[in-house]
Amino acid sequence: MLYSNKSTRVIILILCLLFLIKYCNAGGELRLAGARSASMGNSSIALTDIWAAFNNQAALTGIASPTAGLFIENRFMLKELGYMAAAYTYPYKSGIIAANFSQFGFEAWKENKVALSYTNSLYDHLALGVQLDYIMIHRDENFGDLHYITFEFGILSKINKQVTLGAHFYNPLNREISKTTNERSPSVLRLGGAYNVTKEFLLTAEVEKDIQQKVGFKCGMEYKLIPALHVRAGICSNPSTFCFGVGIFYRKLTMDFSSCYHQILGFTPQTSLTITF
Repeated sequence: MLYSNKSTRVIILILCLLFLIKYCNAGGELRLAGARSASMGNSSIALTDIWAAFNNQAALTGIASPTAGLFIENRFMLKELGYMAAAYTYPYKSGIIAANFSQFGFEAWKENKVALSYTNSLYDHLALGVQLDYIMIHRDENFGDLHYITFEFGILSKINKQVTLGAHFYNPLNREISKTTNERSPSVLRLGGAYNVTKEFLLTAEVEKDIQQKVGFKCGMEYKLIPALHVRAGICSNPSTFCFGVGIFYRKLTMDFSSCYHQILGFTPQTSLTITF
């Protein structure tokens, strides 16, 4: 009966927040999205789906029709650490325009991000995506709210029919967001790729480096049991987490379900819904 009383819930929330502080800066962290990539350990840099709007804008080059998606995550089964993201992509002439919104936290600490991106294929096997982010952080009245603009960009290169490589840089200027406390939003560099072993079996891997944290490693796999059902699994380090999930496809609707497990803090379930128009 883990949440049988209010005091137990408060203690668990405090432990989770203390754990997250180790991996957080002043706010505005890079938050990936999509239950598909989450189930693959968030090794998402070369996954060409709508959630590339959060994970690597260059990978939006695989979007051929207007697409909308909604993603919900309940970190460690606590509503105070809830994360919601939504995106819409629209192919336009030679490029793809995407808009997205995300929200993380609760009343005392809430982060909102509104972003607009553009992706273009420079050559047959090379794509570049750039995104402008407007971030609003609501904090306790003793600290005051923060508002700032930053950007991110990604590259995707299809080496051959089986191998795709990508890179993504979030907030490369590592800009100062509070002159009073000298707080800075984190800069994160990610490098990785995907390997189609067969038409049914996909492997992904990437490394991630936040300039204020240790290097993290992620890897995942996806197997197509049948066209309408895919199964996935993945792991990531820093912190060490095991993930798994499934994808269900019905006509123009895609439903993805996943969960990640941390040995101390427990499960983090994720769900995403995507529709192609």
